Amino acid sequence: MPEKQTLLSESGGAPEAEITIGQVIRSKILIFSSKEDQCVGSEIKVFLEGTNDFSVVLAYGPLSADKLIRDSGFPQLLIAIVPSVRHEVGAFLQGLRLLDTRCRLLTVLHPGIMNDVLAEGLEGSQDFLVLPLKESEVLIRVRRLLATGHSDLARRQATEACGLSQLIGEDPQFVNLKRRISIVAHFDSTVLLTGETGTGKESVARALHYSSPRAAKPFLPVNCGAIPVELFESELYGHRRGAFTGAVTAESGLIAEAEGGTFFLDEVETLTMASQVKLLRFLQDQVYYPVGSAKPKRANVWVVASTNIQLPLKIREGTFREDLYYRLAVIGLSLPPLRQRKGDIPLLAAHFWKVYSARAGRSERPLSPQVMDALSRHSWPGNVRELQNVVQQLAVLSESDTINPEDLPIPCGEINSDFRCGSFAQKKVLVIEEFEKQYLRELLRSHRGNVTRAAQEARKDRRALGRLIKKYQIDRHQSHD
Repeated sequence: MPEKQTLLSESGGAPEAEITIGQVIRSKILIFSSKEDQCVGSEIKVFLEGTNDFSVVLAYGPLSADKLIRDSGFPQLLIAIVPSVRHEVGAFLQGLRLLDTRCRLLTVLHPGIMNDVLAEGLEGSQDFLVLPLKESEVLIRVRRLLATGHSDLARRQATEACGLSQLIGEDPQFVNLKRRISIVAHFDSTVLLTGETGTGKESVARALHYSSPRAAKPFLPVNCGAIPVELFESELYGHRRGAFTGAVTAESGLIAEAEGGTFFLDEVETLTMASQVKLLRFLQDQVYYPVGSAKPKRANVWVVASTNIQLPLKIREGTFREDLYYRLAVIGLSLPPLRQRKGDIPLLAAHFWKVYSARAGRSERPLSPQVMDALSRHSWPGNVRELQNVVQQLAVLSESDTINPEDLPIPCGEINSDFRCGSFAQKKVLVIEEFEKQYLRELLRSHRGNVTRAAQEARKDRRALGRLIKKYQIDRHQSHD
């Protein structure tokens, strides 16, 4: 039998309506009113059901309906008819303020109490109607609220998953950064993120996106170093059929895929001068031409870029355009290295350990204070990414449930000299890393820094090879000097 939730009449007497939880779960709209306004609720129900677009439930009773809404899995829209009796208005509106914000709210007002309601305040209500009602007006308001409700729900879910909650840290520098992210996210100004490799620039870019009004739209990261210069325009802007050899079909570019959302340019310093010119033209007015097309297209994307070097130095060297720099750095956010926020190391390590130990099927026993102390002593040249990799390796490779400082896959000299070094896991990690570095250097040298050809010889995905190059901070342009 389905669970039932009963709404009592205003007088607290016998139940006037019984609604099963299952009914409301299947419904998009819940209409709620006092017994005296049941006829108004019935009229709205007729309007909505006449379109066959909505599933509607009508309930009436005291406004303890918040429990019904929570237990029912949240209908998409609540239509609440405010009582016409003045002394009941305040309590009714107070009840509405306590409703869960995941439920969109449309209030219906009697004309005689309009001034009282507006004086009391309609916080929590996204829209309101005044009696008498017109069917066309009801349908317009309901459809609009349902459409924006879906967008808001997607934004809230995405923000919870990828927003500021994923940026872990209590260091004052980092707290200040998160505060600035919350502010910057409400503007469309181009943002340049700067920070050392591994400080979490892409995570910050995601937090900006999912804290912004664009959260329900795409977040599209692009590694600038992974795009061959000869394909830059077609990759970003798309191309028409027959625009060049091999263009057998028309293709939309990355910018079109990010339409309405955020376009994240990672490692922007790797762009060639020719590519910088093409990007600058787009940033000036967000107008672009697909390759082979004479018809311009206008984009609606928020551009966020990142770099792990000081671009003014590249400008002085003549390898980065000054005008592009100022286009990108309208707002600048600098990410502190992990060694400058030592107090956050235990927080981050505990978080990563919880995630990766669960995936590896390990016990939930936390890392010991000795291990945390050893982690805090390390200089972390690879920043948060290096810490994440170390903890992941601990969870996967350690055969014992007890983790000791000597099990840490970091160089022995970086931890307390009292700790033994030379565990199997540590030695294995060091040997693998040294092999990968040497192999990548020789591979890039043989192909004169061409990542595409290097990936083909290594039989690896080009982006995967690019991530390895980035991990070990190998300068592909210097590998063939």
